[in-house]
This record gives sequence, structure tokens and C-alpha cells, in this order.
Amino acid sequence: MQPVIPSPHLMTPLDVSTDSVPAPQRLDFWEAHHAAAVVGLRCSAFSPQGLRAQERNLDLGAVRLADIRGNEHVIERSAPLVRSHPKDSIFMCLLMEGDAFFYQAGHCVQLRAGDAILYQTGLPYLYGFTADMRQLLVDLDADGLVRRHGIERPPAPIKLDARLGAGRAYTNALRNTVSRFLDHPTAADAPGVSQLVESLVSGLLAGGPDQRPFHESIQVRRVRAESFIEEHLDDPELDAHMVARHLHLSHRHLNRVFEACDCTVTQWIWRARLDRARQCLADPSQNQHAIGEIALQWGFATQAHFARCFRLAYGLTPTAYRAGEHSPQAAMVSEKRNPACRGGGVGSDPSVLGPAP
Repeated sequence: MQPVIPSPHLMTPLDVSTDSVPAPQRLDFWEAHHAAAVVGLRCSAFSPQGLRAQERNLDLGAVRLADIRGNEHVIERSAPLVRSHPKDSIFMCLLMEGDAFFYQAGHCVQLRAGDAILYQTGLPYLYGFTADMRQLLVDLDADGLVRRHGIERPPAPIKLDARLGAGRAYTNALRNTVSRFLDHPTAADAPGVSQLVESLVSGLLAGGPDQRPFHESIQVRRVRAESFIEEHLDDPELDAHMVARHLHLSHRHLNRVFEACDCTVTQWIWRARLDRARQCLADPSQNQHAIGEIALQWGFATQAHFARCFRLAYGLTPTAYRAGEHSPQAAMVSEKRNPACRGGGVGSDPSVLGPAP
């Protein structure tokens, strides 16, 4: 973490580190700092070195930012801590390095570098990091968000998967805005950063009166739908109705969630399956599997139908792609033609990407 050089135009962050604290006192030191600057919690460290962590905090008023780095550790905000150290905030944490797990309200979420997690501090939670980590934390006053934007506090954590279109849009915007500002926190930029961060979170949570559960926004529903599809692509029973049941939506309402992508849920599922098949074809360790096997593995009933879909999406046959005839330029064309890889528009003929006729 680079020090901020004093300047009349720069805000002064609060930088803390456990390095200057004796190892037996580090957990108490870290907990005391967090209770004062972030949120009341308990910390456990499992490294023989004990907890090694550092943090940069910036208070912009309605929005507070933190850049946190450390070795493997677990933090817990238990029910007694929620009562003894009350705080009504909505946190969005972007994991920059490492792997983590997050548990709240009966939901356990696995996180990888690039993913983000959105949750409220009024409910107990457990947050663990299994290796060296770095995360950017955004702290917004929940009551202020509720009053200004009419949102509701999320009753369960919301994961933003950086591999998927909707999640990637939010995590990229958050990373670019917050990391750049923390490296060079000018007072002139602070209002714009606060406004953008609040807009990201409120836009994710804002919903209409007819939306369920907890007035979920279209954005949240798309994040949940994409994550569910990604996790169940190898399930032969996966279809639009299965996704709709998981989200407690009608088929018609689910398709509305994907209107911004200019495709139906069914088309999105088949594009995602096609991309998984493409990854298998590009993987040398999969060379022992015939193209027909890979097509069947990802739900295509016939190799001919798979080849037709593949050529439409990627501009060449599966055999040519496996032989290495694709190039970086072809990969760019692939993303344009197959939006399940990036979360964008439709291909030349979206109706062809579906079950074999």
C-alpha cells in the first residue's frame, strides 16, 4: 500500500497496520480499530505468524471506503456483537486477491478474486479468507439509502460473480472507481466518487412495488439468474422454468429480466452451454474426448446441431477451433457473436441457439 504524499488537494487517509503491534496483541488491536472505524467484529487468525493485516480508511461522509489486506483469517459479527456494537450499514466488498467464504441468514457464498458481496451489517455474519487477501470495502449508511432511494435492506447476501455479465459490470465499475480514488484521494473527486458508489448500490437494490422477494430490482434478479444458470449448466434438467422456480418468478417475468440482453432465458442458457463446450475444445487436457462427447456433455442432442450453433457463434467449425485455427481476433468475434460470454446483445440468429429441433 503506497503512502499518500501530503498535499493541500489530497484527503488524508487513516492507515493502520498490525506490523508494529506485538503478535499476542494483534487481534485485540484489529478488533478495536474495526469497532471504531468500520464495524464491531471478532477476528481469528490461523497462521503461525498470527494476524498480519493493514488497512486504509477514507471517510467521505455518506460513504466510507477501506482497502484491507491481510493473511488468512476469519471475522465474525455475531448476534451479541450486533446488539453491543449496533451499525446500520450496507457493505459492498470487492475481493481483489485470494479466496473467501461468506455466511449470513442461512446462505453460504463462495468468493473468488474479482467477485463482490453485498450485505447488511444489521444481521450476524461470518466472513473467512483462506489465504493472503485484499478487498475493497464500501460502507453506506442504510437508513440514508432507504430514505433517498426507497430501497430495502437485503435480507440475505448478494454475490456479484465477476465471470458473469451483470456481476462483471458492477465489479468493474466498483474496482475502477474505488481503487483509483484510494490511490489518489483528491477532495475534488470525493463527491463524484460518493455519488457513483451510492448509485451503483442503490441501482442494484432499487425495485418496484410489484417485485418480489424484498422488492428485488431487475439487476439483482439478473445477477441471481446468471449465477444459478452458471452453477447448473451441467444439469440436463436446466431450463427456463427451473430458473424461474428458483427465483420465484413466472416464465414471462423471468424473460423480462433478460430483455436488456436482447435474448430470452432459454437462449442465454444455450449460449452459456456453447461457451462451456468451446472452453473444453480449447483445453488440451480434453483432447481425449470426441467433439460429439463434448456436445452431448453440454446438452446438445446431435453433433450436427452443435456444429451449426458453434459456427454461427464463433465463425468456424468445432474441428477447426480445436485444431487451433482460432486467433485473438477470432476470440473478439466470438464474444460479439456469443453474448453469454460477456453479457451483451444477440448473435446473427438467436433462435438457432437452443435445443436441437
